[in-house]
Amino acid sequence: MLKYILLGFLNYQPMTGYDLKRLVDGSTAHFWHAYHSQIYTTLRKMEQDGLVTSIIDNSDERLERRIYDVTELGKSKFKQWLGKSLTELPPSKDSLLVRLFFSGSRDRSSVLDELRFQRQLRQQQLELYRQIKPEKSPAESDLIDFDREAKFWRMTLDLGLAYEQMYLKWLDETIAKIESF
Repeated sequence: MLKYILLGFLNYQPMTGYDLKRLVDGSTAHFWHAYHSQIYTTLRKMEQDGLVTSIIDNSDERLERRIYDVTELGKSKFKQWLGKSLTELPPSKDSLLVRLFFSGSRDRSSVLDELRFQRQLRQQQLELYRQIKPEKSPAESDLIDFDREAKFWRMTLDLGLAYEQMYLKWLDETIAKIESF
């Protein structure tokens, strides 16, 4: 999946690995996280596969930057991937649910403490999502239809907001149930 995220961003304009990491952290990391090392490893593999090219930019005397650009093959593969619909639910993982599932033998107060702390974290995440406003940064390409792209970005944000609200509701109900026994 990371390959397609990187191709998507590189379709906007050529970028460094650092630029890509910054964009991922401010957008897709809310639903698909990637470490710095994963991004650079994936970029190297994509270059080997002919999906991207890179050049070394020495214009800044203090540091050498590798700038990646998507190739025609990369654009084609990205469009093919976007054109192929998902036909099954993607797997999900939630370590809190695993912990709760096996919490029958745990002390009730420790379970409640954990759930209350998770509630605080979910509330913080909801507040973070409420602060996000898709904006065009100076680094973004004029080659894309920003208004159209921003509408799709907003749709993913809408799900993030709804998900956190649902999770908070579930946590409140679960805490109440545990408090009652």
